[in-house]
Amino acid sequence: MSLFDGYKRLSMSIFGSIADKYSEEFNQLKPYIAGSGLNLMLSVWTSVILFTSLLVYVITLGISITATTLLAMDPIASIYYVLFIPILTASFMFLILYIYPIQRTNSIKNSIDTDLPFALSHMNAIASSGVPPEYLFKLITEFKEYRHISKAADIVVRNISNFGMSSTVAIKSVAERTPSKDFKQVLDGIVSTIESGGNLVLYLKEMADSALFDYRIKRENYLKMLSTYADIYTALLVAAPLMLMSVLGIMNLIGGQVLGLSAPELIWLITWVLIPVVNAAFILFIHATYPGI
Repeated sequence: MSLFDGYKRLSMSIFGSIADKYSEEFNQLKPYIAGSGLNLMLSVWTSVILFTSLLVYVITLGISITATTLLAMDPIASIYYVLFIPILTASFMFLILYIYPIQRTNSIKNSIDTDLPFALSHMNAIASSGVPPEYLFKLITEFKEYRHISKAADIVVRNISNFGMSSTVAIKSVAERTPSKDFKQVLDGIVSTIESGGNLVLYLKEMADSALFDYRIKRENYLKMLSTYADIYTALLVAAPLMLMSVLGIMNLIGGQVLGLSAPELIWLITWVLIPVVNAAFILFIHATYPGI
C-alpha cells in the first residue's frame, strides 16, 4: 500500500461520514474527478480535501502560537495572527484541492484537443491498412507524443485484453470518461461505424480532415490576436514607460511630487515594480489565452 493510499484511508476514516452527508455540495466536482484520471470516488476526494484542510489548520495554528510567543508580539496582534492566519491558510488549501481536479481535467482536455488532428490522421493511415480496431488503438499507444490520447488508447487495449470487453464496449467506456467533447465524438463515431458495418477508414479520414481544418482556422485566428497583443504591448509597456520616464526626468529637474513621491522614487517604483509586474501579468494573460495549437 502506497503512502497516498494510507492517507486516503485515514481521510475516509475521519471525514467519510461527513463527506457522504454533504456530497451534494461537492457533486459538481464529480465529472472533473472522472475526467482528471485521479481514479477516486467523489467521497474519497472530498474526505482528502477536508482532512488536508484540517491538518493545515492545526499545523499553521501551532506555528502561529509558537511564533507570536517567541517574538513577544503585541497581544492584539498575537490574537489576530492566531485567529486569522490558520483560517486563511486552511481556506487557501481547501480552494487549491477543490480546484485541482478542475484544472487537471481542463489541462487533459486541452492536450487531447491539441493532439487530436494529428492523431486522427495517424489513425486513418493505420486503419487504411485493414487492421482491426483493437490493433488500431494498440499501435496508437506506442506514439507517446499524443500524450493523453495514447493513454486513452492504452485503456481501450487494457479493457479488451485484461477485462475481456469487446472493442465497442471498451471504446464506449473511454468515451464516457474523456473530458474532451471532440475526442468523445470521435470515439462514439468509431463505435457507431463498427456497429453499423460502415467504412471506418472513410470516417476517420473525414474526421481528420475536419480536425485539421479547424486547427488551421484556430491557428490563423490566434496569430491575428497575437498581432493585436503585440501592438498593445508596444504601446503600454514600451512607449508609455519611455514617455513617463522622460516626464519624470524633467520633473526631477524642476522639482515636485506625485502622490507624495519624488521623481527618483517614482522612477525606481516604475522600473523595479510596475514594469516587471505588468510584464508578468501580460505573460500570464498570453498563456491563459493560448488555445493549445
